[in-house]
Amino acid sequence: MDLHIHSIYSDGHWTPAEIVKEAKDKGIEMIAITDHDALEGYEVGLKVAEQEGVKLISGIELNTDGELGEMHILGYLFDAKHPRIIEHVQWRKNERLAWGRKIVEQLQLLGYSISFDDCVERAGQGVLVRTHIAEELVETGYFHDQQAAYDTLLRKGQPAYVQREAFSAIDAINLIHDVGGLAFLAHPGIYSFEVPLDILLKHRLDGIEVYHSKHTAETIAYWLEVANKNDLLISGGSDFHGPHSRNPYPIGSVKIQPSIQLEQWERRMAKR
Repeated sequence: MDLHIHSIYSDGHWTPAEIVKEAKDKGIEMIAITDHDALEGYEVGLKVAEQEGVKLISGIELNTDGELGEMHILGYLFDAKHPRIIEHVQWRKNERLAWGRKIVEQLQLLGYSISFDDCVERAGQGVLVRTHIAEELVETGYFHDQQAAYDTLLRKGQPAYVQREAFSAIDAINLIHDVGGLAFLAHPGIYSFEVPLDILLKHRLDGIEVYHSKHTAETIAYWLEVANKNDLLISGGSDFHGPHSRNPYPIGSVKIQPSIQLEQWERRMAKR
């Protein structure tokens, strides 16, 4: 299984059909397309998944910020037709455009001659994210790779970073619960700050993405112990964005042990 994959509907390079067919070819029985603040990848992928015999569960990766820091919250098994989640992704799509325009304007003030319209065009059918702006900086010759552009200019604390509208990790957990799903802390081992786990637990975090392509064996062992100690569910995935992306780790490359049983997740939801 692989429960963390991105499609063209956020900052991934593959279509949902390509993702599903890759999973089928590799014998992966269950996946989640967890696009950033977007649902189209899941919705478009459902029909293909049914045809190919791959189980596709509802998934999303909510980007958050605020006093707790910039964290990502993964949502699973929620009602993708619920008005609350539809309203949120539409708000976030509009907010990302306004945010992206401010970032590009800041880059222009810093002497980087890139076009906002080109960044939007690069996003294609997906929501605009900083990765698209980093790609445009590479395309125009300012950097050799996206990661360098991101780290030098776009990461929080760097010259072109712009604070976005408030939506905290607590807001994300509450939203996922409101639409009937489970909320997981994404890739806890890659944050540059100490995760405020006590606060997240207080607000009924359901699980942790213990297994991730950027987690070392030591990181996995640490967060597995944390999850077990706090009776949290466990998730994992490749965080695949495309073979030539900042996250090129192939679908199915992260082994989740023991395998996740959806029945256990559904029992947890029923107890809430």
